[in-house]
Amino acid sequence: TTKYSSNLQGNSLSLSGGDLEGTVNFSRGGQGVSVPDLGPMVNQSNEAKANVNSQTIVGVWSGNGETIEFRNDGQCAYLGNTFQYQLSPGHVTLITGQGNVMFAYLVKGDQLSLTGNNQTVTYSKGTSRLSSGQQNQASGKGQIAMELVGKWCYVNVNSYNSGGSSSSTCITLNANGTYEYYSESSRSVNTPDLYGGTSSQNSDRGTWYLQGDRIYYNSQTQGSGSYRLEKRNHPKNVNDPMIVLDGEAYVTSYNKPPWR
Repeated sequence: TTKYSSNLQGNSLSLSGGDLEGTVNFSRGGQGVSVPDLGPMVNQSNEAKANVNSQTIVGVWSGNGETIEFRNDGQCAYLGNTFQYQLSPGHVTLITGQGNVMFAYLVKGDQLSLTGNNQTVTYSKGTSRLSSGQQNQASGKGQIAMELVGKWCYVNVNSYNSGGSSSSTCITLNANGTYEYYSESSRSVNTPDLYGGTSSQNSDRGTWYLQGDRIYYNSQTQGSGSYRLEKRNHPKNVNDPMIVLDGEAYVTSYNKPPWR
């Protein structure tokens, strides 16, 4: 957490302290979503300005069997959910009840690219027919819960006089409805009569969605299934939220607020 000193006077906001070397001044851009401040570009020709303004994220975008809409009133509609969003140069931030999720975005012609968690998804401007699976999610039977998006890990390390063992499992839930799973384990022994070790790795990927208190998945290797979901905060560090899948706890690897 980085703390700043702020001074708000009318339509001017000044920030100082924290990791800033001096004072940074901001001007209010009006209600809702506005085009980011062009800075040194303000003296460019009207044609250049029009080209910048045409690269707006506002609109309906479709691709990958889903549709996402960014509205002029600062609302984003995605898979049956509505979130507030904010724009900064090259980034869009979705505001959820459990924290903010930031994506890098690029608009090029009729194409919108969103990048988050090292995954890039490209959409085309306009609506398209949703697949039956996405229709079910958008109608309320299942949804992508943005507060669950992120990387969640379970780590267990044991050390003995004669060796030790360790295991770790990480699940990355992406905002585009995909997930990645990775696990590894190792064991070693060191005695006067025996020395050695073993290790193993496993990975998987697929799609996921939330319905009620269960996470449903479609794995490339295991097929379809579900886990019962619980939200808990870490018993030793209550600021770290966890997701508990069928009794097994995974702690956030990202900076997320605790569950309330």
